[in-house]
This record gives sequence, structure tokens and C-alpha cells, in this order.
Amino acid sequence: MTERRPPLWPAYLATFAFWVGTWAAFIAMPLHVVALGGTAAEAGLLAAIRAGLQAFLQLPVGAITDAWGTRRVLLIATFVNALVNLVPLLAVAAGTTLPYYAWAVASGTAAAFFLPGTSAYVAEQARPEARGSAFGWLTLFTHTGVAFGPAIGGLVWDWGGPAPVFVVATGIGLAAALAASFLPGGVSQRLRLRRLPAMVGEVGRQRAIVGSWIAALAIGIPWGSVSGLFPLFGTGIGLGAGTIGLILASQSLANGASRVPLGRLIDRSHLPPIVAAITAAGYGALIMTLGFQSAIPALVAILVIGILLLASTLMLVQVTITEVAQPALRATGLGGYGTALSTGLAIGPILTGSVADAHGFAWGFGIIGAAGIAVAIVAAVVLSGTRRRPAVAVFEE
Repeated sequence: MTERRPPLWPAYLATFAFWVGTWAAFIAMPLHVVALGGTAAEAGLLAAIRAGLQAFLQLPVGAITDAWGTRRVLLIATFVNALVNLVPLLAVAAGTTLPYYAWAVASGTAAAFFLPGTSAYVAEQARPEARGSAFGWLTLFTHTGVAFGPAIGGLVWDWGGPAPVFVVATGIGLAAALAASFLPGGVSQRLRLRRLPAMVGEVGRQRAIVGSWIAALAIGIPWGSVSGLFPLFGTGIGLGAGTIGLILASQSLANGASRVPLGRLIDRSHLPPIVAAITAAGYGALIMTLGFQSAIPALVAILVIGILLLASTLMLVQVTITEVAQPALRATGLGGYGTALSTGLAIGPILTGSVADAHGFAWGFGIIGAAGIAVAIVAAVVLSGTRRRPAVAVFEE
């Protein structure tokens, strides 16, 4: 008799709504900052603050999720994420970029709670032989949301400017909280902060997990550059906000559509973890060429092909960590993955924005793509010879 497991659909729907709202707001942020008299470097700094907090917090939040349970963590994340998108209305009213710094802090914190929580729920509730497919569906909903978000945000911006974008983002974010409320409650424990270093140390002793974290960092550095600053690059070569949103939507749709087939491939082929480092290096190489393009077909081709390499990397990283980590420490391991990825997302835009202000986006994207390749080489060294095998339990509660 097949074991009955809690449903995955509430996590999938919450994920979709969370990222639609987040990215509708995120495409408006750099455009409004520049409209208020800020620079590309300031927009990059705000993106870096948000991603940096998301990076710093995910590893400890993963350990918190292992103690508290996913439902409580995801309800906190979705409500905060929805309400924080009202903060930029203060920037609209006051004509200053200062409220965006509060938005960046709160938005990054909410994302830090959401990411390890959803990944841990799917890892726990999916059937072991179908975890790759389950993560594929999770990221299909993620990147469908990421696709719709910029498109909706760009079109609403063209229609009514920044204020309507953030109101729409808030409403969509509340739908994510509603979906999260359907998650089953789990058994929660009293959080003992003194246990956190031991939990992190346990997952950090496994080379396959550490190498996977480094591969995620290698993807995050160039991806952060593209996701944070492509709107400014696009307007610099004469594209409208709506067109930019649709270009970003095309890569996100390709990202989402590829995830379920990639998940099945990972489930059936047992690809070694080092493949994640190889595909990460390929993504960095493609981004190096992005700043030299101005034609829409070339931009779409680079982003879509690159996103397939990105998807391959991150899917294999998630599955490797899920299979290698002990069940009681999966959220901790996945939190470390989120920390590594988000660290790259923080580094990418601030470095690219600074270089682009001085030398243009061709140099900015070129340098950041090369940095991604260098980190991918380190990941390949660490992952060499590792396999996706469950760890021997040595950690004691």
C-alpha cells in the first residue's frame, strides 16, 4: 500500500504567488531609484543589501526551520513579504530613495525565511524516488512566478508608474500567505540556539554539500548581476520597461519549463555532483557576452540558453544536498545552499553596477561572468570524486 503523504500543492501555489509579488516589485525598484535621482550603483547597492541579508540569514533560518517546522516559518515569510511592498510608497510620497533601504532589509529577511522553508517541505514530503521531479515542479512554479512578476510589474509601471506596482505586489503577496495557511502543521521543537553551530558543522563536514554550496555561489554571482541590473542595461540600449519585463519573462518561462524534465533526468541518471560546477562555468561564460548585445533576439537567446545551464546547476545542487544530508538537517543544508546562492546574488549587482558606472555594461557583465567561472572551478575541485550518497548519522539531537 502506498504511503499517504501531505500534499505539495500549497507549497507550489505559495511559491508562485510569493515570487510574482516579489519580482513585480523588484523590477520597479531600480527604475524608481534612478527616476528619483539615484545611480546604477545605488540600485545595485539596494539589490545587494536585500540579497546579502537573504544570504546571511538562510543558513541559521534553515536550522530554525528544522526546529519550528515549515508551516510556521512560511506563514511568517509570506505575510512579511506582502506587507513590506507597501514601504516603497513612502519613497513615492517623499521623493527620496531612503525608504528603499528599509524595503531591502525587510524583503531580504522575508526571502531568507521563505526559501529554506519551501525546499525543506518539498524534500520532506516528496517520495524519495521522485525528489528531483518534486523540486522540478517547485522551481517550475518559482520561475513561472519570476516570469509573470517582471512582466506584470513592467506593464503596470508603463500604465501608472511606481505606486500601482507596489500595491499590486502587496495583493499578490497576500495570496501567497493564504496558500501557505493550507500547509499541514508539523511537530515543532523548542529552539535551542546553542545547537545551531553543531547542526551547521555537521552538514559542513560533507564535501558534496560544501562543493554544492560553492557551485550555487558560482551561479549566484552572474545571476545577481543580470536579475538586479538588466532593467538599467535594457533602458540604456533603448528598450522600454514593458519590453524588458517580457525579455526577463522569456528566460524565466524557459527556466520553469525545463525544471520538471531536468528533475526526471536527475532522478534517473544519477549525475555526479561535479556536473553542477561544469554547468555553472558555462553560465558564467555566456553572461560575459551579454553586455555586447543590443538586438532583442540575441539578448533572449543568451538569457534562455544561460538559464538552462543555471537550472541544471541548481536542480542538481538541491537534490544532492537533500540526498546527502540527514533528514533532521535537510533544512540546514538547504539553508546553506540559499546562503551561498544569495551571497552571489548580493555580490553580482553591486560589483557590476560599480563597473558599469565607470566603464559600461560590457565590462560589468564581462567581469562578473569571469568571476562566476573562477568560483565554478573551485567547486569542481571540491566536488571531484563525490557521489550523491546518504550521510552516516553522527549528529545527536
